Amino acid sequence: MDPVDDQLVTGKQIHEILKENEALIKHTSHIFGKMEHFIKQSRQVALLIDAQGNIIYSVGDPEFSKRAAAVQLQVGANWAENRKGTNAIGVAINERIPVRVHAEEHYCQLNHFLTCASSPVFSPTGELLGAINFSSKQENYNALSLSLSTMAADSLQNQLLIEESRKEHLITLKELEYSMKNNPLPLLSLDHENRIIRANQAALRILGKDAIGHEFSGIEGFFIEEIHDHQQKVWRSIAIQKKVISVNRMYTFSDIAGSCPSLIQKKELAYKAALTDFPVLLLGESGTGKELFAQSIHSASLRSNQPFIAVNCSAIPDSLVESELFGYERGAFTGANREGNAGKFEAAHKGTILLDEIGDMSLRAQAALLRVLQERTITPVGSAKSKPIDIRIIAATHKNLQNEIKEGRFRADLYYRLKGIQITLPSLRERSDIVELAIHLLRSHNDPNPHLSKETANKLLQYAWPGNIRELNSVLIQAAFLAEGSPIRPEHLQFETDCQTGRREAQAADDSVPSLKEAEIEAIKRALQATGWNLSKAAALLEIGRTTLYRKIEEYDITI
Repeated sequence: MDPVDDQLVTGKQIHEILKENEALIKHTSHIFGKMEHFIKQSRQVALLIDAQGNIIYSVGDPEFSKRAAAVQLQVGANWAENRKGTNAIGVAINERIPVRVHAEEHYCQLNHFLTCASSPVFSPTGELLGAINFSSKQENYNALSLSLSTMAADSLQNQLLIEESRKEHLITLKELEYSMKNNPLPLLSLDHENRIIRANQAALRILGKDAIGHEFSGIEGFFIEEIHDHQQKVWRSIAIQKKVISVNRMYTFSDIAGSCPSLIQKKELAYKAALTDFPVLLLGESGTGKELFAQSIHSASLRSNQPFIAVNCSAIPDSLVESELFGYERGAFTGANREGNAGKFEAAHKGTILLDEIGDMSLRAQAALLRVLQERTITPVGSAKSKPIDIRIIAATHKNLQNEIKEGRFRADLYYRLKGIQITLPSLRERSDIVELAIHLLRSHNDPNPHLSKETANKLLQYAWPGNIRELNSVLIQAAFLAEGSPIRPEHLQFETDCQTGRREAQAADDSVPSLKEAEIEAIKRALQATGWNLSKAAALLEIGRTTLYRKIEEYDITI
């Protein structure tokens, strides 16, 4: 090892290192600036070193600095232990402790004239950032130099912590501002004089766009809560509109039970959709919970205090579509109500309308619906006057609408009007939480013994569930009845005789031979579903390494 011939970091490389440590250098220069008179008077040099051992900043006595530069104790030199042998900088970084190395304790003989004290510097999260070092000639030894380096390192760490707190405070404010803007409930921030200083979009719709800066005199339905600091002084006030609790309780997202990753992803997507006013198209087999999702979206939306009207499109006779959906005037047709009747769309004004089984609507009815969605007005049967409507559209169907379009049974233009945000709900046989869901349903029926044996759970898992959650609920009600308060046994589960084919048998029914890639993808998906997307467990189930599994998930673009 020949430290004298060790090359200095220069040019572009040192520029990049200094740029990377810009904030660290800025705070250190401020600290060293306050100590500069003492440093020079005591004929020392103070150094800032990065985590790799590179000296990136120095202040000191000019005469000693020249002597120090002769052994590369200067900006651009690297004093890591593997480069310079035992020295205070290298030991402090390596061992992460304050240390003094004096005279002959230095590994290199050329450095024996030095006495050095170094202390490591850590980030607010405990990550090593580098070190502070004080060096001088050994004859100028000062017993307080180690304490000085430690105090300087502590001061630097405090500065970094304050800066991090400021950044965190700013991020928190931005996060709160974002949350406030996207909160479905009207929300205001008031100062100590009750003036509105912030308001989200929901509140501005009620108070007007110019509400900021005006005094909040109180509006029915709002309540004010004061926010205090640690000295119990009023700091801010928050005004929020209370939700009106409906007599007929609507479903909410908390009612959607299950831990299956696929279901959770759909819940998160639906919740985000609820905060907008875009149309939503819910797809999925019968019994997967489309109306449950529709009601939950309404409950979490800005329209939650307004009507939710569900319409079964397949149950309306073709000849009565306009009168059912858009209403009619008195005397509009034979047998009509003498006073006329408001249609479903008018009843849902300001609220949400669910067009269930939209795939079964006739082409004639689709044309009438499309016109209303385009113009946002309705014309009751027998009337020449149109009425503006303000509604949120949620459509649902178990049919493949793209296939229906190809077959000429569904209008493409209506499909794209309805398909604002599309959410496809997983079938029950695709979910990894069937047993958990079964126990939840039993508890909701106040079953005295909502537990399932391993054999019972296995029987549930083997069944194909063509009727999905609706069928599972029905099977469990009968099973609980047959069990008469005792634990449900496999024989209590009564399935449809023509649907006994389990999931494995149903998959095996396809005689076509998949490619190796298809087989791998299917195996990985089944393992991930079975383990709730726990990569370690799925890898063990597939008998491959976790890294291999992760690589294949990325290679095949497998998602929940």
